[in-house]
Amino acid sequence: MIMDRRNYPRNEASIPIEFNVRHLDATEEPWIGRGVLANLSLTGIFFFPDNQPPLKQGDIRDFTFTLPHAIEGLSRPSTIKARGKVMRIEISEDHIFPGVAVDFLAGPYFGEPINLNT
Repeated sequence: MIMDRRNYPRNEASIPIEFNVRHLDATEEPWIGRGVLANLSLTGIFFFPDNQPPLKQGDIRDFTFTLPHAIEGLSRPSTIKARGKVMRIEISEDHIFPGVAVDFLAGPYFGEPINLNT
């Protein structure tokens, strides 16, 4: 039997998201796109982007995710911000591009929407 060692449960989902992934030293352009949130907990996130992730296992980045207001209980879009470490890039037969698993190192912080193009 495989035991789940997570301290916080993952909440399974299939929610459209927008994201902005920035390098810590801002030496490269941010990776901006849309995708689908697959699961979320207080310690990490797993999502499928709509384009090829320019990330590899072990990368540490600042992540911002914007969720649509269509989520039950939200009256407007909201954001999730966190510094995270890429734990794996996972191929899926159900998605064109691989999924990205991130462990949060700082955050997550929940707040108002921001313009992801800035």
